[in-house]
Amino acid sequence: MITFFIKKAFFDGWDNLYLLAALNGIFLGLLLLFLVVPIALAFPIWLSIIIAGIGIFLLSIWDVVVTDTMYGIADGKSVHFADIKVAIKGSIKLGLLLGVVNILIAVAIMVAIPFYLGQKAVLGIFIGGLLFWMMVLAMLILQYVPAVFARERGTPRQAFKTAIYLFIDNPGFSIFLFFWRILTFAISIFVVLLAPGPAGSSLASAVAVRLRMKKYSYLNENPGANRRHIPWDDLLQEEKERVGKRTLKGMIFPWKD
Repeated sequence: MITFFIKKAFFDGWDNLYLLAALNGIFLGLLLLFLVVPIALAFPIWLSIIIAGIGIFLLSIWDVVVTDTMYGIADGKSVHFADIKVAIKGSIKLGLLLGVVNILIAVAIMVAIPFYLGQKAVLGIFIGGLLFWMMVLAMLILQYVPAVFARERGTPRQAFKTAIYLFIDNPGFSIFLFFWRILTFAISIFVVLLAPGPAGSSLASAVAVRLRMKKYSYLNENPGANRRHIPWDDLLQEEKERVGKRTLKGMIFPWKD
């Protein structure tokens, strides 16, 4: 399943490279305007913090919008500008909630954890370590939330509950997805985050949720099935047909494939 996930995430991104670049361009614009410019222009600290907070909220909302768009791509649909406009309206509430969570994570990582780890007391180090692992756990769960929301079209609360369940039931895959998203982002540095960039990371989450949820559809239809032996080859057959027999060689030199 992981091998096909990598293949689908890669080729879905390759087929929509210009869209990814456009969506990432907005990510970069928000990042520069709200997080970089205040520092570069030496704004007062209190003003920089306020502007950065607004930026985090806007980036969180845009992340939900982008993931909604990426889920449409993972689902094999074509995306139009009108779809993005609709997604913006439906993403504000979840985006604001994620903005609050992201601000809390940022404060924990930049302020609270260094403070406690810097204490000489054992209790302080323990609290700092506990906060660190809590933040890691939060990020492992949060990577699913926007994609689940895009798929289920339910409430933010339902999206969080499903994301928690996905993590608990698939801890190994969740850790793999987390590092895959980091790798996707790291590769993007060489092209100024335009591709695959943040949108590529969102696409990875969308593909992961789409493929992983097939497991639960199968279990619902087959109550007596063994949860440890999921027939992924059969469940992913339709998805494999959509992707087709594509290779890196055929992508770069299509006339030789």
